[in-house]
Amino acid sequence: MYESYFAEAGERSRIPVDEVLRAHPKLSYDREREADDEAEAEYVKELLRRFAGYVRAESPEPFIWAEDGQSQISRHPIYQGSAYARAEFEELPSLSRSALRKHAEPFDYTAAETTVAYGDQTSGTSGAPLTVVYSPRFMAQSVHLTLIKVAIQAGIEGLGNRPVFGINVTDNPRLRDGVIMTDPLDLTGLRLIWHVDTGDPESLAAFTHILRDYEPEVISSKPNLYKILLDHWAETGQQAPCHPKFAVSGGAMLSDDLRARISAFFGCPAVSAYAVSETGHLGSECVRQKIHLDETLHERFELLPLLGEAEDTPEEIGELAVTSLSNACMPLVRYRLGDIARLSRDSCECGQPGPVLDELRGRTTIVFDLGEGVLLSPTRYMDLFKTNPELLEYQLTQVSSRSFRLRLELRSDVSPAEEREATCRRIRDAIAAGMPVSADIEWEECVFEQEGAKFARFRSEVTA
Repeated sequence: MYESYFAEAGERSRIPVDEVLRAHPKLSYDREREADDEAEAEYVKELLRRFAGYVRAESPEPFIWAEDGQSQISRHPIYQGSAYARAEFEELPSLSRSALRKHAEPFDYTAAETTVAYGDQTSGTSGAPLTVVYSPRFMAQSVHLTLIKVAIQAGIEGLGNRPVFGINVTDNPRLRDGVIMTDPLDLTGLRLIWHVDTGDPESLAAFTHILRDYEPEVISSKPNLYKILLDHWAETGQQAPCHPKFAVSGGAMLSDDLRARISAFFGCPAVSAYAVSETGHLGSECVRQKIHLDETLHERFELLPLLGEAEDTPEEIGELAVTSLSNACMPLVRYRLGDIARLSRDSCECGQPGPVLDELRGRTTIVFDLGEGVLLSPTRYMDLFKTNPELLEYQLTQVSSRSFRLRLELRSDVSPAEEREATCRRIRDAIAAGMPVSADIEWEECVFEQEGAKFARFRSEVTA
């Protein structure tokens, strides 16, 4: 049972959420969300039982495309047409981000039979962001189970005996005030989302103090933020501000060198997790550092032929696709994730069942080195789409230490030419304002080809 992964009740230490809010009054605490999560607690616990059994080689029921699945997706506009009425799963068309972008409302959110839904956007690293919507049930399991699943998959036990379970560090401006959450399952301590302005030494110092004060069991972030934090602590001669049981990296590929740095600095395993905004958690690494995909949450993973690739591409290589019906607001069928992979269903050396990603050629998110020890995390610019609705796509390329080329694609209905130029300059100025030092940014308007798995919004032509 899942209880074996957690500390005994007598060993657990808790801290009241109000005590943390008094110390950090800007933190966002959503009591209505907490009530929604508590209402789903028994369901989430059942998912946790299922996952713990799965990791212990208790295989779930095999996936069968049946009338229930067809009935569920038939409520949504994106799945209308005879193609989705077929009984054979392998005959169903695949679904891509591009297809979703062509529909103003691809999903009917009332089909989830709930009056509450939670909205977000994809990160936008591979193309213009998509709006995603989660049902309260899906949101509850995603928020409160993901880090626990990562720990169980990696063989980490004794969870839940510290007042703060997890701290997720982000550079997303929308989360500038931070977030605090309690655990509706009463298995772990509090969780914090903490914003760091990587160009501000005071912000970095404040985050360092947070880690020292709360000593979380797990830290989670993106590889580029880990690199900036580790470089900052190295340059300032600081030792590890806390001693987590494990560190989680997600959102981009984790290199071997960075994994080793994280592990050595914090003195704990560094575990790579795989997720996308549209589906939430997809899988994470076992003790052998193989990514196991979660078929207790998602119905099926498969490899589909690469679009527009040469015919001599090896048969065992393809684009990873997922069928995930867990989120009633946004069920996905044969959804292309944009990552090239090699998939295996053979038993892993760790003893856990498949499917396993033998190889994942996912995206990387770079860190711009502006010279003289100044680093810039470009993911801080993800809000450009939200603040500039005229923007369809952009690409920022570093051509020298403090010189950039910006390519912009605006909506076709932005006119006249003077307005288009003013819009481009406004976006250019917003990017310049977000840089910790002054930099030259040349811009040009263009039309991007349809994005694919190889698109990179942030590029650097500067050699190390």
